[in-house]
Amino acid sequence: MSKDLRSFLDFLRREQPEEILEVKSQVDLEYDMTTYVMELEKQGRFPLLFFHDVKGYSIPVVVNTFASRRRIGYGIGLEEKQLISGWKARSANRIPPEVVEDGPVKEVKSLGKEVDLNDYPIPVHFEIDGGRYITGGVVIAKDPDTGVGNLNFTRLQVKGERTLGASLHSRGDLWDFQRRQSERGKPLEVAIAIGVHPAISVAGATNLPITEDEMALAGGLMGEGVPVVPAESVDLMVPAQAEMIIEGQILPDTFEDEGPLGEYTGYASSRSTRNVVRVSAITHRKDMIYQDIVPGPSAEHLNLSKVSRIPRTFDAVKAAFPNVVDMNYPMSGTHYHCYVSLKQTIEGQAKQVMMLIFGLDSYIKHIIAVDSDVDVYDEKQVLWALATRFQADKDLFVVPGLPANLLDPSMEGKVGAKMGLDATMSLDSPAVPIQISQESIQKVRKGLKDLGLE
Repeated sequence: MSKDLRSFLDFLRREQPEEILEVKSQVDLEYDMTTYVMELEKQGRFPLLFFHDVKGYSIPVVVNTFASRRRIGYGIGLEEKQLISGWKARSANRIPPEVVEDGPVKEVKSLGKEVDLNDYPIPVHFEIDGGRYITGGVVIAKDPDTGVGNLNFTRLQVKGERTLGASLHSRGDLWDFQRRQSERGKPLEVAIAIGVHPAISVAGATNLPITEDEMALAGGLMGEGVPVVPAESVDLMVPAQAEMIIEGQILPDTFEDEGPLGEYTGYASSRSTRNVVRVSAITHRKDMIYQDIVPGPSAEHLNLSKVSRIPRTFDAVKAAFPNVVDMNYPMSGTHYHCYVSLKQTIEGQAKQVMMLIFGLDSYIKHIIAVDSDVDVYDEKQVLWALATRFQADKDLFVVPGLPANLLDPSMEGKVGAKMGLDATMSLDSPAVPIQISQESIQKVRKGLKDLGLE
């Protein structure tokens, strides 16, 4: 059975219908889909949304695929509770892509002057945005010197029928590829895959060493090699079962304003490398589905970018401190907060753990360390520990002048301050937390279920 976006949607409809919401009423291209996502989040609901009727287009749009940690798990073969502890073993498996002769993504082809990006339902997400943005596209490129492939996410603004503005401000592999090609006076060929199996998107959000191809990681997460076909106008292999492929070149020595765009901080960002992509071809399925990711501080945007980042940090911390139990980057802190739990064996150990996390992940700005009896995924419990196990004069520390994320609107310069809050109990504390017996909990849960109140 093929593994693509459609098979994943079919799985949800068949096995987990509560995870998908079919929206039949008409929505506008500007703002409406974002508003659906944000209003549902206010209610504590995070379904995948399938918009059947986008005004002015015959193409349906899928958003919010990654807003649920459970759905991410379905896409990469892990239970929700294993997303951190199981990532290392799951991601260690690599299966190279499988070259095939043809695929459904080739059913419709537009080449050269036939290309018109305005034919596709690429949304405007927020009022402050500079225009329509491709946010759910996985950008495919390869190292111009070694030929090793690469997947990543890059924000792409529609600037014309065949022009995209791009910001490579993450300074990742794509930025490095483009820098080297630009020094040679050459463009960098890229392809943008839209509407792919979740494993490909997760791989695209994973920062592997520049010598490793994320497409092989995607294959490992899927359990089979990603079927790929040659692109039409660039020397790249693209997913044969994608909904849509946009091909083009990032031009050397050509720059154009791009942005602003609502970013994960909850603020608009005009920070951009101002690169320009000249589109040379578009291929897609006859009955294509457009896939979007709502930017800004949406659960989908935050979850996808954290799905591999948290496990990498956790594994490194766990190797140094085996008594670390769990770790969470809560949505309330965008990318800047971390809750970590541990079974402290010596006084001051929580501070050691926090210092290591600051060194491993420059995004993290504030950490709250708690004891192992506190669920780091329950913010109420974390704040209870902060209220009852923390004294600011001895349990708080600040480290100035460390590398930090440049999208933080409070930043001045390129370094920032980090704050650790030790909300663990001292080893000789006489305080005894109140507990309820597990036997009673199970008994009452069964009773609530019998009353239809589970």
